Amino acid sequence: MNYQIIKEFPHPMMEKGKRPVISIYVETNIKKPDRLENPIRFKNLVKEVQASLKDKEFKRFKDLFLLFKEMEEDALFWEGATESLAILGDEEECIVYKLPVSVKSLAIVSDSYYIKPILRSFQSYGHYHVLGLNRDNFILYEASCDGIHKIPVDQQDSTMEGVLGTEKTAPHLSVASIGGDQTMYHGHGGAKDERKVDQEKFFRHVDAFILEQYSHPYKIPLILMGLDEHQGEFRKLSKNNYLIDEGIKIDGESLDKKSFYEKIQGVMKELFKKELKVRIDFFAEAHAKDLGSDDLVQIGRAIAEGRVATLYLEENTVHPGLFDPNQGTIIQGEIENPRVGDVYDDMAEVVLSRGGEVLILEKEDMPTQSDLAALYRY
Repeated sequence: MNYQIIKEFPHPMMEKGKRPVISIYVETNIKKPDRLENPIRFKNLVKEVQASLKDKEFKRFKDLFLLFKEMEEDALFWEGATESLAILGDEEECIVYKLPVSVKSLAIVSDSYYIKPILRSFQSYGHYHVLGLNRDNFILYEASCDGIHKIPVDQQDSTMEGVLGTEKTAPHLSVASIGGDQTMYHGHGGAKDERKVDQEKFFRHVDAFILEQYSHPYKIPLILMGLDEHQGEFRKLSKNNYLIDEGIKIDGESLDKKSFYEKIQGVMKELFKKELKVRIDFFAEAHAKDLGSDDLVQIGRAIAEGRVATLYLEENTVHPGLFDPNQGTIIQGEIENPRVGDVYDDMAEVVLSRGGEVLILEKEDMPTQSDLAALYRY
């Protein structure tokens, strides 16, 4: 058995229906010498999992535990660790998420995967494009919770020279006679005017190229990075509805990769906060019309009936027990029991499977004083 490092959510493995399944989250140290503790933390979490399995189940997971041992001893695996790792597995396969946010270490054996920390990571650090633009060329990046990656674009499309070629604006000359054989040449428009015309042509090409080749097919936000003067000119002519208002007014090539990524994540966090405020206001209106609730029992029934459009859950809150997706009923459990799952996590999984949305929020961002709330479709 091998593991896969996954960059999309949800993953098909989560829908297989195998029971039980294993969810391990490792809060990792990324600096020396503390990161040497990461394999030890993982080893202890694996021991917790083993202790919670029955004898017959343990035998079925033999290959997975052998893989866990290999992962524990693999220095390269831990060398590339991020703020935390999510390791999910059943008796047939194993997937790994490298999360950019810190998650409390835990090990859970239950009938479904524990997914709230992964959801939190993907909603705040979404998937988007970054356009690094200057007067003569552009660089396009794809960014997500996994990091940032440059998208190869041919120079014929990414540079002014490649796009305009022989069509660059030439100086305009007129001829005037001043008597006899003498002729005077007058130039109309200096070098600055020519550059402005060429820059506009190039920027129009960039806008159309990105819109057609990337924004329309992928339908994800576009962040513009570049000097203030270039941002202003580009935004005046852009027809790309995926271009967000918040940009990064600096030449991206002047930043190292880590600083570059942090700048981009900062923009996305601010965008998420603005969208969240709109959603919270909308929930308040719906709640007043009985189209929303923060009551656990009512929300459970609504989930079973497929009426929940958006489920709001407070971050780091666990309601131990089991949730019946067909009846909407809840069986309380004890958090000390590693075989007992999280009701809220089960609810989130059902809502997602039925086309709903789940938001994991900090306590101060929740729409009510409750640690869960739901917006109904009808």
